[in-house]
Amino acid sequence: MKKIKLILSVVVAAFIFSCEDATDIRQPGVLDASAAIQSVSDMSDALNSAYNSMDVALDIHHSAVFTDEIRIGFDNGGQGQSLYRFNLNNGSAGPNNLWLGSYSGIRRANLVIEAAGVVDATGQEALRDDILGQAYAIRAWHHLKLASYLIVDMSDDSSLGVPVVDFVTSTDYQATRNTTGETFQLIYDDLDQAISLISSTSGSIYFSKDAARALKARAAAYREDYGTATPLAQSLLNSYPLASQASYTNVFADTSNDEVIMKLERTVNDSYDGQGQTGTSANGGWAGAKFAFTGPDLSGSPYYEVATNLWNAFDPSDIRRSVNAVEFPTPNAAGRVVYTVNKYRGSEGQPLMNDHKILRSSEMALILAEARADANDPAGAAGFVGQVRTARFGSAQTVTYGNAAEAWGGIIDERRLEFAFEGSRYLDLRRLGAKGNRTVDRASQDCDPFGACTIPVTDFRFTYPIPFSEFNANPALREEQNPGY
Repeated sequence: MKKIKLILSVVVAAFIFSCEDATDIRQPGVLDASAAIQSVSDMSDALNSAYNSMDVALDIHHSAVFTDEIRIGFDNGGQGQSLYRFNLNNGSAGPNNLWLGSYSGIRRANLVIEAAGVVDATGQEALRDDILGQAYAIRAWHHLKLASYLIVDMSDDSSLGVPVVDFVTSTDYQATRNTTGETFQLIYDDLDQAISLISSTSGSIYFSKDAARALKARAAAYREDYGTATPLAQSLLNSYPLASQASYTNVFADTSNDEVIMKLERTVNDSYDGQGQTGTSANGGWAGAKFAFTGPDLSGSPYYEVATNLWNAFDPSDIRRSVNAVEFPTPNAAGRVVYTVNKYRGSEGQPLMNDHKILRSSEMALILAEARADANDPAGAAGFVGQVRTARFGSAQTVTYGNAAEAWGGIIDERRLEFAFEGSRYLDLRRLGAKGNRTVDRASQDCDPFGACTIPVTDFRFTYPIPFSEFNANPALREEQNPGY
């Protein structure tokens, strides 16, 4: 039973935190924190609004369609076929929604952070600090999401990062790109602030100290700073044991929080309770509606199906196969074998609506595997991958790698199975694919009709462009566009 709904709490918040809060929009005036937030209670309302900006529907759709998680379904009416053909440019939905959604969320967090310095919190100092810490974590989450798509090389501190926005912007503010080092320094600093201020060590639907630590471990892994990532990931793996087979199924049915460090709750009548835009990398709506119109099975009009090679990659003994896909042999409405996406069957009686699990201990285990591969310790990497596979198979699994390159390939393969349909595959290929000699892996019967079977991981389209809409109000960024666009 869901207990808390993350919704816009007051009418004024809905006005202040509109979709026009990205830094490139010239608003008629700036309503700062002192005018918008005048009490700790107002801070709490504004924090809920900031949480409401967090969504991964864009990631789920783009990753599934651009890479190799889906094939075009029998009930497809054109949905996603351009992206499936690797068409990505600065007018595409994904880059536009990423930019607008992230900077809107950053502004919401900045209003809370600014308010903490001006509201009268007498007798409520601990609550104020807890709210402030969560706002820092939300700001870090959005900056990291921007970095993960827009920075060509996250390990190069001198390269172009993303515009860092750590204040409530004025109407004439025009953002330009900070360096990658500056971008990650803000992310680290914000998460350190969050860890010091947040009162709860754990708890799944809001940022806790542990969730902030997990996000910092992810950020460190993305920039190949494994010295920072390793102790954080190991501590969290110790505190959040990997789910058993039975419990793993319940995690994705929203009836268990085993191994979940943080999730985005989705509940009936919240602002994400709806079909949303189908077949596009736009935020919002039920996660399952990114794959089907009305339900998770054959009768639900699936316009995307589980890709043939992804289905074949799952061992029948691996619990992840049944969590991610359902097989419908012939004869059926499609006249062929169909594998429907099963990860978002629905909860609370609402088909296709499920919580989004954004930080889990299995990610920490695989970050530790990355760290060992980076240290040229293939046996150590195999040990952590083996931990994940043992949990998913329900029996001891032996993994061996002959060298670091094999280890990187094995880590990518395991992440493909572990985080299928969770928005991870595109990011995994772009940052690790060259290390492990992996790229998009589509079966010929899935891709031949579209002339789009694979794409090199070195292709410029494995990095997002700055969206064209940003240039209208902020022409300075034209000179900082990513290569190829």
